[in-house]
Amino acid sequence: MKMKIKSFRIIAALVMAGLYSCTEESVKPEEKKSSTETERVVLLKTELDRAAFNLFGSTFKTKPSGREQTGIHRFGGLFRSKADAARRAAGWDTCALVTITENTDGTYTVILNFGDGCQDNGKFITGVVAFTGSETDTSGVFKIAFDKFSERDIDEVLENPATINGFYVGNWGVSLSNGLEYEEAFQTAFEVNYNDGGKETIAGEGELVGDIDGFEVNKYNFAGSNLNNDVYAAFVVNPLIFDFDCKTTTIFTEGTEAFKVNDDSAAIDFGEGECDNIFTILLDGVTIIIDLDKIDS
Repeated sequence: MKMKIKSFRIIAALVMAGLYSCTEESVKPEEKKSSTETERVVLLKTELDRAAFNLFGSTFKTKPSGREQTGIHRFGGLFRSKADAARRAAGWDTCALVTITENTDGTYTVILNFGDGCQDNGKFITGVVAFTGSETDTSGVFKIAFDKFSERDIDEVLENPATINGFYVGNWGVSLSNGLEYEEAFQTAFEVNYNDGGKETIAGEGELVGDIDGFEVNKYNFAGSNLNNDVYAAFVVNPLIFDFDCKTTTIFTEGTEAFKVNDDSAAIDFGEGECDNIFTILLDGVTIIIDLDKIDS
């Protein structure tokens, strides 16, 4: 079950990471300000996407049929019954206090309470994460909620620490009549609150479909703001493709999004199927190439 613990850990790690450095090409000095604003919000949103959509675990990619269909969804098997939830949670390698509650609407909630902080597999984690949901063999609903959640390396000292509040809610369905077909509708809202009073936000809704080869986000409308008070909104222009065959790729391999940052409009192009972590920002004739592998290295 360490895989499940890593699922929400990715979100914190990416949100807390430095999101403002990148590789720029063809940027004129007079265009620097608007392009930098756009970079900041695109990087923030992209890192959050990496976190949210990487919750599609290896079981979704490798176990598409038979009784293993309980692993098709990234939280498959967790919400079948309170007893099942207890068995799964008992195997989690975590320092958090784990409790399970049965809700009046038939869902179950698994709560991981890290309190004021504890050491968890090389990280110091604080706050609360709650997984709520219900499921059958072919459908389910789930919610991941964060309350004053933070994560850092054990010996790391942050100049301006932050906590995360927010949620990701989804409802999903699976059909095995024609191989594997998966669909999910989701809503998300996150708020990152910094110690100095700064705040970053993102909220959105969308839909995706998938199979054993990958998934396609055909709707994703979102809006938010960053530490520099840049306000942005965006939507999918061409479907965003996540290819499971691209083993080292953590972002979409195809698709475009339209962004509006403050008064500037931009397009985000994820390429034409290449297995890399590169995407391009197009802003009023300016081309900015982002290579996340260089940022993460």
